Amino acid sequence: MSETESTEYIYGRRAVFEVLRGGRKVYKIFGTPSALDWLSNKIKSAGVIISAEIESANKQKLHNLVHRADNQGLVAIVEKFIYTPLQIILDRAPKIILLADEITDPQNLGAMIRSSNLCGVGAVIIPQQNSAKITPVVVHTSAGATEHIPIARVKSIPHCIHLLAEREYFILGTDKPRKNTISIVDFKPSGKIGLIMGSEGEGISRKILQKCHHIISIPQAGEIDSFNVSVATGIILFQLASKMNIFC
Repeated sequence: MSETESTEYIYGRRAVFEVLRGGRKVYKIFGTPSALDWLSNKIKSAGVIISAEIESANKQKLHNLVHRADNQGLVAIVEKFIYTPLQIILDRAPKIILLADEITDPQNLGAMIRSSNLCGVGAVIIPQQNSAKITPVVVHTSAGATEHIPIARVKSIPHCIHLLAEREYFILGTDKPRKNTISIVDFKPSGKIGLIMGSEGEGISRKILQKCHHIISIPQAGEIDSFNVSVATGIILFQLASKMNIFC
């Protein structure tokens, strides 16, 4: 079976395992003997039952399938990622929702989703325009976290902010340390949080910043201009999750 409009190639050991564990339909798995042994041990320990066809493959065949040197000896043909409708997320009302606004680098988006999962974020929202989608690169970079957190793709982040505010979410924007920002170290969350992280180069637009209840920042001590957006996301989410007792 080859890739079609309804399927895609997922690559990397953790990504393939988490897709299996997360419940996405897996049609066929290709792997080197050592990688297939690793996967067999992982699925047995996790109690995962798979019905996919499995084929032993050498490194050249795997490279021909995905053209990625970081495939770690494992490639799978799976159904394409299915986004969660925004209404379902709103109805579930998780404590923290991440709004990733115009994050165009798939590796940044994947790292942000990975941190979101580890910090107990209940959902991630991305815009349909000017944003990376959930692709195999994002799945790989997230270490498969995409399979364990609801992700919605919406037409308008500003409208989404409005809907969250209506449901008593406290909307947090992020910016470099300035006079009008609050350090994440000092910030005391109360109630549900909608955290907005902006584009890699420009950050959050002024139009969206104006819709935020507060703008928070991360203290900086060095000479570099700012944190990478995925690193900043991890720092802020850890602080919020700690303050909101999500790790307890």
